[in-house]
Amino acid sequence: MTMQNAVMVRNAKKGYGAGVTILNDLNVNVPRGCIYSLLGASGCGKTTLLSCVVGVRKLDSGDIWVLGGKPGTKECGIPGPRIGYMPQDVSLIDEFSLFDALHFFGRISGMEKYEIEERYMELKDLLQLPPRNRLVKNMSGGQQRRVSFAAALLQRPELLILDEPTVGLDPVLRDNIWNHLAKITKEEGVTVIITTHYIEEAKQSDRIGLLRNGQLLAESSPNELLSRFQTDSLEEAFLTLSQQQQEQSRQENINSISSPSGGINPSYNSQSRKYQSNWKIRSMALLYKNLLQFIRHPGGFLFSIVLPFLQVSLFFNTIGLEPKDLKLYIVNDEAGKCHGQKYLGNVTYYEEDRTCKFIDLSCRFIAGIDENVLEKKFYDNYEQAKNRLNDKRDAIGIMHFKKNFSLGMQEKIENMVRMSDNLISAAAIYVTLHTPDREIALFATQKLYKMFNNDFEKIVEECGLNKKYAHLPIKFEKPIYGKEDQNYGEYVIPVFLLTLLFFLPTSVSSSTIITDRDSGIWNRILVQGVTTAEILLTHLMSQFIIIMIQVSVALILSFGHYDLDCEGSMLGIFAISTLLALCGMVYGFFISVSCSSHVVANYAALGSFYPLVLLCGLIWPIEGMPKALKWLSLTLPITIPGNTLREIMHKGTDFDNPDVYLGFLVISAWIFGLLFICLFQLKRSG
Repeated sequence: MTMQNAVMVRNAKKGYGAGVTILNDLNVNVPRGCIYSLLGASGCGKTTLLSCVVGVRKLDSGDIWVLGGKPGTKECGIPGPRIGYMPQDVSLIDEFSLFDALHFFGRISGMEKYEIEERYMELKDLLQLPPRNRLVKNMSGGQQRRVSFAAALLQRPELLILDEPTVGLDPVLRDNIWNHLAKITKEEGVTVIITTHYIEEAKQSDRIGLLRNGQLLAESSPNELLSRFQTDSLEEAFLTLSQQQQEQSRQENINSISSPSGGINPSYNSQSRKYQSNWKIRSMALLYKNLLQFIRHPGGFLFSIVLPFLQVSLFFNTIGLEPKDLKLYIVNDEAGKCHGQKYLGNVTYYEEDRTCKFIDLSCRFIAGIDENVLEKKFYDNYEQAKNRLNDKRDAIGIMHFKKNFSLGMQEKIENMVRMSDNLISAAAIYVTLHTPDREIALFATQKLYKMFNNDFEKIVEECGLNKKYAHLPIKFEKPIYGKEDQNYGEYVIPVFLLTLLFFLPTSVSSSTIITDRDSGIWNRILVQGVTTAEILLTHLMSQFIIIMIQVSVALILSFGHYDLDCEGSMLGIFAISTLLALCGMVYGFFISVSCSSHVVANYAALGSFYPLVLLCGLIWPIEGMPKALKWLSLTLPITIPGNTLREIMHKGTDFDNPDVYLGFLVISAWIFGLLFICLFQLKRSG
């Protein structure tokens, strides 16, 4: 049996949270080829009912048939291009122009480009659309609603659902729209379901459904309703029905007032669908949307090129460089200020008895201190320097030479075994560091040791001895991997690059899905047949393009401009960097899917940044952590890959080494795990 109802709702129940009922045993019949006005106050369930009809939400119980089938089934074809949907919000992309918006909605509905152009020409005068190149964000509220309406009408749908389409529009334009709706219902057999705040304009409908507190008070033609209550005002009839609802049970109301039509057989003699959308066309349209949003958004260029350029440049100009212009107080009880540092003392070698005589040797060592690193300032005695340091705190410490320093050094070379304790004490250079900065203290200590050894080797050679006598009884050979004097920056840079490339995509993608949902575009394109998997995967594809830009900028700047050393394969470095950036992007999507607002997403991204940085071995080796934290660190997405990048850069390790391929396996596991969770959560929430 052919059914005359385009939409049937039977015993529908829908609630949110504990005890909040939106739809309560609702029955609705929408005949084919009519304008059906659904009227009711805000919160009565109109928008919820429509979202269930279009397949965005599901009922808690009850049944819905739309165009001969249940939403979400192949027989129904809804969600899909058979339906045109204009939600209550504008639900457009701010970065789109008018024609971009129509092109996007047309393509996901399966329309060809020439068909979209022809349809635009038909709609622009009817709806008084703004210029085709004007961006949505530059349109007035009324213009945006007209564009939204045009997008719903675009593919000539069989069922047109309009949620408050005429709010804020000019009365003349509203009248034109109602005339057009009447025309397409009669000439094309289109079914229109419309909600409106303007109750009186619903008189132009073929059928009215009055909804209050999730229950249908009446369902009939406007003339029947007005005649029944002997009034010329639909608002007055609605008021009377609302009062009756409070006095009578819902069942009595429906039996006495409602007059449903049509059978319960869900078969539907549908017209042939003109447009057939497939996943390739939808995916291309979604990619088009994502790239336009990126290109026309001021933050796009910032996050893709400027920010990685700035971060890498700042790193190489701040981390690992030698500190300069550090002040060091010097107290020389042996030779004072060395005549303004022009006097270098004297080393005399007597070849006859192979002995050396040192005079004011302290000036030699003081002259060997690099002024670019340690700025020297002389004081007459130790107490004066100490008091000055306590008052000003402008130096890292005090270097003190005792009065018999040269004599002690002379005896140390000639007769070290028989030296007195006093001479042993005098032969030392006393350095007291007064700095809470550990890195500064280590740096100054290392520099002073190196300066002393260089000068002492020369002095020993001047005394006719092999300079090896000046060496400590421990010798560090040339390292197999890396440099002997590798600085902190070279240790940090591999993990820094991975951390940067992980969190840059995270910061962008963590807001992507939330933005789509907040704008309303998410639900709107779901109604047109786009799946959540397609949305997520096309976001991944478009973000991947941004990732390639970020990785290229970071690596070219690091290895090209700043000449970062690399002992291994650049292909391996590019691969591990790209994979970790991809992991950061998927992690951002996971945050975006899991959080309900931009504020919560920002908290989640920022809150995870610091633990990852502290635990990944960027700031300090994980070997210094407690065992429990070390094992936790090894499970994170940056720690083992960071070690992999160090292996490639510093050792040139090949891919077949476990220290290398394990990093790739860890990243891959994180990517697929997070991607699975995202798809699962989107499917469950959808």
